[in-house]
Amino acid sequence: MSTDRQKEKTGEAPKEETHAEVEELHQELQEKTALADQYLSRLKYLQAEFENYKKMVARERQLYQMCATEGLIKRILPILDTLEAAFTSAKECRDLPSFVKGIELIYLDLIDALSQEGLKPIKAVGEKFDPYKHEVTMTVLDPDAPEDTVVEEVERGYMLGTKVLRSSKVVIAKRPERNAGTTE
Repeated sequence: MSTDRQKEKTGEAPKEETHAEVEELHQELQEKTALADQYLSRLKYLQAEFENYKKMVARERQLYQMCATEGLIKRILPILDTLEAAFTSAKECRDLPSFVKGIELIYLDLIDALSQEGLKPIKAVGEKFDPYKHEVTMTVLDPDAPEDTVVEEVERGYMLGTKVLRSSKVVIAKRPERNAGTTE
């Protein structure tokens, strides 16, 4: 009996077949390693691209915010100049009613500039309490006012578009409770 036949009977493969399988597996491993390296390289490239994209978006957002702010500031600068002039004239003010009227006009100019940016005051007095727009600072007993109606505005609230920037601080009316033990 030859040795090859003995190896076949004992389960051992001939050396040539084992060597060929090893070479084939080695070749397959090299191909898979090259493919993994290619994928890793592509992943690193995409990751770097994404980081660059995030930086670009952040720069564009900052530029957009600066441009939006620039427009508002350009509208407010003349109001600031007028206010500075009012401070100067206040030192020599002899006519208080006209000074107050001047300050009122400056206030209206400021409100106009901000409204052009989308700012609007929240209506409060006489309105039904809205927890999204109003913050209750106090309640008062008022038999003549409807329940949960705003009777006083302590601090004005503002909206920018549809977003509440600052809720109005308000006083709301409550109806007095009637005493159960008394008859009228």
